[in-house]
Amino acid sequence: MTITVEIRRDRTRHRGLGQVLLAGAAAAGAACLVGPWLAESTGLLVLTGAFEYRWPSFLVAAVLLGAAVRLLTDRPAVRVPVIAVCAVAVVGAVWFRLVLFPMVGAAWEETERTAAPGGVGRYVVVEEGAALIDPLWRVSVVDGSGPGAHIWRVAHFNGDTADGALSRVTWSGPDALVLTTAEGGATTLRLDPRTGKPERRLSRP
Repeated sequence: MTITVEIRRDRTRHRGLGQVLLAGAAAAGAACLVGPWLAESTGLLVLTGAFEYRWPSFLVAAVLLGAAVRLLTDRPAVRVPVIAVCAVAVVGAVWFRLVLFPMVGAAWEETERTAAPGGVGRYVVVEEGAALIDPLWRVSVVDGSGPGAHIWRVAHFNGDTADGALSRVTWSGPDALVLTTAEGGATTLRLDPRTGKPERRLSRP
């Protein structure tokens, strides 16, 4: 009798944990689908850092779903196919991160950070990366601090040509940036004085 009660308790605990894992898998799947869009539309720095790439949330969703199915059902017809698909998804995500992503992703590295004049609580960030053999630059403006800080993508440069190679980024005031290419061409981008959002995005070439 005692053994039966313990088995039932274990099953209840496993089922409860499985339901929690299933909810986590659903949340991670939703984050994979709408996270990047939400980060882009709101500009919140915390969301951009979490959802700039889809593969982490996809990997979490696949792991949690496989673990949840393992705990929630003993039916081989359901359990085996779902866990197999999740395993393939996990292997695919890891392969993408370790093999494909370094070739197609820029692997951005921050090289410069300069505060805006006037003490407005804003700074510009310059990041460098590479697409195969072409050098890349990405310029962003961060406005504010803490959970409410916003990040706005300002410009993207591809150094395949001299006109696309970023040479210098300077402030011409608290609400304006001057971006200069290797050829000497300079472009001024104005920012919203209240939010720091650029009036437009610059892409070269």
